[in-house]
Amino acid sequence: MQLVWHRNQYWLHVTVEKPALQKVRGDVTAAIDPGEVHTATITDGKEALVVSGRLLRTLHRLRNKVLRKFQKAISKTHKGSNRRRKLLAAKYRFLNNIERRIEHTMHTISATVARWCLVRNVKTVYIGNPDGVQKKDCGRKHNQRVSQWAFGKLRELLEYKLKRHGIELVPVDERGTSGTCPVCGEYTKQTGRVYRCGNTSCGFTGIHRDVLGASGILDKCVNGGFTRGRKLPAAVDYLRPQVLAPKRAA
Repeated sequence: MQLVWHRNQYWLHVTVEKPALQKVRGDVTAAIDPGEVHTATITDGKEALVVSGRLLRTLHRLRNKVLRKFQKAISKTHKGSNRRRKLLAAKYRFLNNIERRIEHTMHTISATVARWCLVRNVKTVYIGNPDGVQKKDCGRKHNQRVSQWAFGKLRELLEYKLKRHGIELVPVDERGTSGTCPVCGEYTKQTGRVYRCGNTSCGFTGIHRDVLGASGILDKCVNGGFTRGRKLPAAVDYLRPQVLAPKRAA
């Protein structure tokens, strides 16, 4: 056990030994396309799972909105005043609460992906590295959303949860995976959530762009490049993370 001071209160950190978990015995390979709208899209080539990240976006938006109100009110108070102390205490209570909710949501998402891999005997998971997307300048609002996209934290949670089941997580380059047509192999810059091939002689469309991205990552890592005419996942499931609702005072 360890007693830790966090902002304006003490936290008790407790380490509990847990029994050994089930290990994967298969040799299936899967790939994850991380995203800001859909936190994780994973496929093994036959099936795909799209996990929504809208709850995380909502929590981040709520944190930004409430913090702005607190900072505006605090800036109008005098240092050392009772009003300032009360506002600071309320601000820290809010931050502690909202950050626990964000962390809980991320744990739920990573645990969902780990269970999906365990059920399908996935041994190796390739995950795209979105460094290029995070460095793009696409306007103030978009830049703020991307800067709050905790991809590194999610990858850490996925890595340790998968490792407990004997599954390896391998970061790879994801460039071109969401825009390369699986039929003709040509790249087209995408704007919507549904993929549309820009090649007029091909015209392939109808698949979720993130599912195509995960399929492209898997294709690159397994076959060494994009394969023309590759098979896409036959079944796609969409899931919102089931999180615990915050308790309300009576």
